[in-house]
Amino acid sequence: MAVIRDWLALAVLSIGLACSTTPSRPPPPAVDVASGDPASVLGRFTAALQEGRWEEAYALLSARWRARSTPTRLAGDLAASGAAGREAMERVRALLASGARLAVSGPAASLRVAEGRSARLSLEDGAWRVDALE
Repeated sequence: MAVIRDWLALAVLSIGLACSTTPSRPPPPAVDVASGDPASVLGRFTAALQEGRWEEAYALLSARWRARSTPTRLAGDLAASGAAGREAMERVRALLASGARLAVSGPAASLRVAEGRSARLSLEDGAWRVDALE
């Protein structure tokens, strides 16, 4: 039941990011988005979220998500997800720390987090970007 609650909260976060109508902004120049394999990018993204580094987390999002969000909106969506959203991020971080490998197929990568749930990344202009947490 807790897993369902956690993923429901994460889905709310994802929907909030997808439904925002805020115009796109380029990533902040201080963040190096081009370096790293998909696992390290996902790890940096979840660490940035957990530590409240919203500009860094925003810069690691796919163009699709950046076009519909802002760093402030990202912070608000995570806050609205409550403990469930934080627990879901911790689960992703624990999987990465345990050595879980992402499945990479061409310009797409994914990490199975739970039954029917995954973190997905896409390769955009030579840089891995977080495209979905579902």
